[in-house]
Amino acid sequence: MRLKPEDFEKQITSNLNPIRWVIGHLVIHMDTIFNGLCLGERKISKDIRDYFRLDPKRRKNRVFPMSYSELVDTFLEFSKISFNFLNNLPDENFTDLPEYNTGGNTETIAELIQRISLHFLGHTGQIYQVKRVLGKGGTFVMGVKKKNRYDSRAKWLKWWNDNKKFYLSN
Repeated sequence: MRLKPEDFEKQITSNLNPIRWVIGHLVIHMDTIFNGLCLGERKISKDIRDYFRLDPKRRKNRVFPMSYSELVDTFLEFSKISFNFLNNLPDENFTDLPEYNTGGNTETIAELIQRISLHFLGHTGQIYQVKRVLGKGGTFVMGVKKKNRYDSRAKWLKWWNDNKKFYLSN
C-alpha cells in the first residue's frame, strides 16, 4: 500500500529483481500450475511467460508487457481461480497428478502446492526486502489469526480498488 508506481521498478541489488518482475513471475507460476495443469487452460501468452522467466541481464532491452494495474489484477484473478479450484477439490484428489498433466510432471497436486508455496514465500520475502530498503516497510504476515489475515486483505483490496488508476502505466 505504500508503494508508488516507480517503486515497482527499483532494483536494489544486481541479483534482486524489481517488484513488478517478482509479481509477474508468480503470476506465470499460478498460470502454469492451476490454470494449465489443473484446469487445462493457460491464460498468459508465451511471450509474457518468457519475459518473466528471463534474468535481469537478458531482459534489459525488452518492454514490460503489462501495466502495473493489469499485473496486480491478473494476480488477484489467478489467486481467486486457484483458491476456488483448491476449495472445491475433494481431499482424496490432492494425491493425484493434475488432470491436464502434460510433459514430464511427476508431482501430485499436494506436491505442486508445497512447491509453489515455498516459491511464493521466497519471492514475498524479496518484495518486503525491497520495500524496507526503500523505507516503505510494513509487516509481512499481519499476524497468524485468520481474522487478522482477512481484515488485512480486505483493507488492501479496498485501497487497491480506490488507487489502481494511478498504476495504469508500464
